[in-house]
Amino acid sequence: MSKKMLTYLIMLAVGFTFLILAIILDLPEKVKWLFLGIAVVLNVTSAIAAMKIGLREMKPTK
Repeated sequence: MSKKMLTYLIMLAVGFTFLILAIILDLPEKVKWLFLGIAVVLNVTSAIAAMKIGLREMKPTK
């Protein structure tokens, strides 16, 4: 596994953790929205980057 892919998987795990914390914990409204915003940014960024890496690896070599 490449170092970039490992970084994106860690970002995905951290984003998922922020999402779970925002949903489960009884936090103030501003903190809850901050956690949700961080979760969305991390999850979307890591998912798009991981898809790009996967597509690049699936591309046939000439």
